[in-house]
Amino acid sequence: MSWQPPSAPPPGGYTPPPGGYAPPPGGYAPPPSGYGPPPGYPAYPAGPYGSPGPGAGLEYVGFGRRVGGCAIDALIMAVPAAVVFSILFGSQLSTYINQVSAARQAGQATPALVLTGGGLVFYSLFGFAISVLYFGFLVAGWGSTVGQRAVGARVVCEEDTARSLPLGRALARSVFFWGPALLDEVRVVSDFALLLVLLAGLWVLWDARKQGLHDKLGRALVVRPGLPPPVAAYGQPAYPYAYSPSPAPGPPQYPPPYPPQYPPAPPTGP
Repeated sequence: MSWQPPSAPPPGGYTPPPGGYAPPPGGYAPPPSGYGPPPGYPAYPAGPYGSPGPGAGLEYVGFGRRVGGCAIDALIMAVPAAVVFSILFGSQLSTYINQVSAARQAGQATPALVLTGGGLVFYSLFGFAISVLYFGFLVAGWGSTVGQRAVGARVVCEEDTARSLPLGRALARSVFFWGPALLDEVRVVSDFALLLVLLAGLWVLWDARKQGLHDKLGRALVVRPGLPPPVAAYGQPAYPYAYSPSPAPGPPQYPPPYPPQYPPAPPTGP
């Protein structure tokens, strides 16, 4: 079959259908969740605001990371505690070691270590004071302890993740740390306080927002930087991809009328 030139345009040019194309049955519905993540880019896990945390770009700190931060804090707290303990009870410890050595040489039972009551009271007050300063004032002023800062965590208000805890709430949260030190003289109460501290830490394992009981008491969240902000509805993927504002809400926009295939016929007349 040989090539044939296109037929002449209809007289008067092409007239599009009146009103343009009809909308699809049921109306036009925009995509329910906007653009999805590009290939190879992980989807955003479901969360209160579409991100794995209390806000865009934040995620809750899990149990393992928090245990690591607590271990660092424990080592830091142990240094001044060991220094004060050696100052208060150094001579008694030296005497006790000599007593244990003499008892073993004589084949006698090992004697019990008995520390003076006044030294124990001062040591308990020292543990209380340093716990209040470290877990209360430091968290309120700096936003985290040294151990938390080392693992990338910080303590914020649950109603505003951009703010650190005020001093009063930080001190209330730290009661789980300075309480056992203050009650160390009362054995039964001290043991109960230690069990409560253990339960407060384990609460992070099953809490939806990774809060311990001490976090709930201070209305605090422990967060760290997470994924970039979630995909905006009807927009484009967020950073590091190009972003443009979402279109303003309004009535559905149907496809425009089909453009004419041929230009309009020139006017005729004298």
